[in-house]
Amino acid sequence: MKKILLLVVIFSLTACTTTPPHRFVANPAEKWEQRKAELSEINDWFLNGRVAIINGVESWHLSMEWQRHDDKYILDLVGPLGAGHAQLTGTNEGVVLVDSDKNYFYADSPDRLLQKVTGVRMPVKSLLYWMRGIADGNVKTDKKVLDAYGRLAELQQNGWHVRFKSYVYVGKHELPQKIFIDGVDLKVKIFIDEWNLKSKMFQSGKEN
Repeated sequence: MKKILLLVVIFSLTACTTTPPHRFVANPAEKWEQRKAELSEINDWFLNGRVAIINGVESWHLSMEWQRHDDKYILDLVGPLGAGHAQLTGTNEGVVLVDSDKNYFYADSPDRLLQKVTGVRMPVKSLLYWMRGIADGNVKTDKKVLDAYGRLAELQQNGWHVRFKSYVYVGKHELPQKIFIDGVDLKVKIFIDEWNLKSKMFQSGKEN
C-alpha cells in the first residue's frame, strides 16, 4: 500500500513539473497588448488537426493541414467534401482551390470559393488571424473578452462568435489548441494536434 501511495505522489509531482500552472497576471489588458504584438509577428507556421462543421442537419468531419509563409498559405482539407479533398493556395490577391481530380478553381475570397466548390462554409480568411489567437484586423471587432492570463477568450467579428477553449505552448508563445466558432446556423470546432512555427512545405520547396 505504501508503494502505491509513493507512486501516486511521484506521478503527481511529475505532472506538476511537466505542466506548470499558470500565474494570474496583475493587468490582463496590458499583458494582452504585449501578447498581441508578439503574435502578430508570426507569419511562418505549420499545423495539423481536425475540424468538425455542423450546418443545420448536415455535418462534416475533416482532417486539416495548414501552413503559412509571409502572405502565402496552403490549406489542405481531407474528408467528405464531395471529391474528398480540397487544397486552397492563397495570397492577399486571391486563392486557388484544387480538388482530388486536379480541377482548378479561382476566386478572390477563400470563404466563398470553398463553399461554392465543396459546400463547406468556413471563415478561412479570418482564421488566418484567429488561429494565432488574435483578432482579424481587417474587420470590426464587436466584442472581445480576455481571460485572467491576458489571452483572448472570446471574440465576435463579422457575425462570428469565436471561443478560444484552450491554449498550448509553442516555443515561447501560447497558441490556440481548441477553437469553437458559432455563426448563423453553423458551428465550427477546430482541434489542433500539432503546431510548428516553421512552414514545412514552403521551406522544403514542395509547394504546388
